[in-house]
Amino acid sequence: MRVLLFHPEWSRSCNDCVAWLYGDDGRVTKRCGEPVRRPRGTPTPCHKCPKIPDGEPPVRANAVELTEQNYRAYLHYLECRAVGKFPTKDPIVRRNARILRAIHDEYEQRPLWKLFSLVSLGAK
Repeated sequence: MRVLLFHPEWSRSCNDCVAWLYGDDGRVTKRCGEPVRRPRGTPTPCHKCPKIPDGEPPVRANAVELTEQNYRAYLHYLECRAVGKFPTKDPIVRRNARILRAIHDEYEQRPLWKLFSLVSLGAK
C-alpha cells in the first residue's frame, strides 16, 4: 500500500514492467498513440523500484506486491473511513484498519515534515 500512496508512479505489477516500457511519470511509453512493448532481453527497472525492500538485490523475485486480497482490504478500509463506520466485531478488519491507518497517517504528515525541514534549514 505504501507504493500506492508514496510512489503512485510505480502502481503497476511486475508483469506490467516486463511487458511494457514506462516513463519516469509512471505512464506506459507510447509511439504513434500505441503502447510500446519492452523489447525481449531489455532489463526491467527493478534497480529503482520501491517495491524492492532495502538491502535486497534489485530483482523481480524480491518485489513485494499487493495481493488482490490486500488491495480489496485497502479499498474496504477507504470505504469505511469515508463513511466513518467500521465493523466493530471483526478482528481482521480491526487489525487491517490499525495497520492501514498508521500508513495513511504517515502519508498525510509528509507535507508537515517537509515544511518542518525547510523551516529548520532557514533557522540556521
